[in-house]
Amino acid sequence: MAPAIQQQDPLASYFEDFEPQELYAELAIDIEKQECEESLANFVRAAWAVLEPGRVLDWSWHYDLICEYLTMVRDGTVHDRFPNAAGMIFTVPPRTLKSILITICFPVWCWLTDPSRRFMCASYSAQLSAEHSVKRRDLIQSEWFQKRWGDRFTLKGDVNRVNQFDNDKTGQMIAISVGGQGLGKGGDTVICDDILNPQEAASDIERTTANNWLDNTVRFRINDPASGMIIIVMQRLHEMDPVGYVQQQEPGRWLHVNVPREAEQTETITFPASGRVFVRPKGDILQPKRCPPNVVASMKVLRMVWASQQQQRPAPLEGNLIKRSDIKFYGGRDPLTLKPDEPLPDQFDSVLISADCAFKDLKTSDYVAIGAVGVKGPKRYILEIVNAHLGYSATKDQIRSMREKHKADRVLIEDKANGSAVISELILDLPGIIAVNPQGGKTSRLMAVSGEWQASNWYMDRNAAWTEPAITQLITFPNAANDDIVDCLSQAGTYLQQNSFGILEFLKQEVAALQPDAQTRLLSGLTPQSNPFAGVFG
Repeated sequence: MAPAIQQQDPLASYFEDFEPQELYAELAIDIEKQECEESLANFVRAAWAVLEPGRVLDWSWHYDLICEYLTMVRDGTVHDRFPNAAGMIFTVPPRTLKSILITICFPVWCWLTDPSRRFMCASYSAQLSAEHSVKRRDLIQSEWFQKRWGDRFTLKGDVNRVNQFDNDKTGQMIAISVGGQGLGKGGDTVICDDILNPQEAASDIERTTANNWLDNTVRFRINDPASGMIIIVMQRLHEMDPVGYVQQQEPGRWLHVNVPREAEQTETITFPASGRVFVRPKGDILQPKRCPPNVVASMKVLRMVWASQQQQRPAPLEGNLIKRSDIKFYGGRDPLTLKPDEPLPDQFDSVLISADCAFKDLKTSDYVAIGAVGVKGPKRYILEIVNAHLGYSATKDQIRSMREKHKADRVLIEDKANGSAVISELILDLPGIIAVNPQGGKTSRLMAVSGEWQASNWYMDRNAAWTEPAITQLITFPNAANDDIVDCLSQAGTYLQQNSFGILEFLKQEVAALQPDAQTRLLSGLTPQSNPFAGVFG
């Protein structure tokens, strides 16, 4: 009987060509490839050594959260879960991997499984956008990437520039800056990474430029509006920065992943795909190894920067130049202590009207702000504020009405916009009209009177409808969406300081009211250099 012919396993013959170490290395690469293709988080971890050699990656829970949302973008399931989503926003502190994860790794990761996808990536400057583009290209051309996915696509030699490179599967990555026209092209996904320069966030012109560019360029560069996605990633800089702007324009339609450096309250976060639940307790610090208590304490010294860029709030909880705790009230009770507020004086030393006028009464114009302030010694009592879109005639009528209601003895009107016309007409039949030409910028004017607020000398009606909007403007300035009330009140405060209604003037009046012997006893301990009343009394 002839011996049976044994069949040779073709797989075994394949493996005979490898040494055990080579075999294990190939298996390890295959496993890594599969894990990276399935998970953006795994891909970022693996690519880190290529992008940031020698640096240790401190992985955080919020990276996993961002990766789950971006995976939904790749898989085209965002609108299945969130049908009305206009786009996706990630607000995270600086230096927390936002650009590497979202702007560099995510587009490259998408090409692993869909090399035909097209991306447009934007930043506030062409230089920053180009740096991101170069890192994407370097990652693709790295030995690590080519050994694993070099057979998936090839970069085209004739379209391989800093601001654009294409592959042979029709995929494309374009880098542009704010104000750029996108070369007349678009993308399946548009990533807006820091499209507002933090150094210029206080500029109305720069914010408007970035916001208009979003409206007039980005929205029309999505290849398929039904399935495409706009992604905005930045740290908050102003109430009307691009994040604040799109949320105001389309409230509730932007998916927003907001990650402050320090948790201000206990928060339960549910991951969108895995359903993982993460409870972040109040006071929790993001990446505490990188930001120990002494580092966080030094960050908090710059209150406005901490609030906006680290906490993703354009204003500190307590306020910027003026804190919420600086503001005092009349007409009610403290809700915590139940103590009654200070009553209004029976009589004021003076009552003035302060008006900040606008150019037009269009909804897109600035608001008109008109306030009545009662003065008693160093204290200022805000009696009423009107903040609305008012035309020329309505502005005049409101000033007349408020002056009559509060028996004001003077009316301050900023001599700009339609204020000049209002002044020229009201001065003909109303006494006490004062044209004000503001000196310096808005911030410097509020700063000049902020000491009076910090000394608890400004009071608001606790129960008035206008009170909370006024407080919001004051404590968020200079990052507030509107600042008309701030201008109105700083105009009043500046005038009072310059016209014998300051604290020093009040003290002088009090001393003058004393008997001569009491004046002598009070002033005898003061040197000429430290005597604020020198030359006042004979």
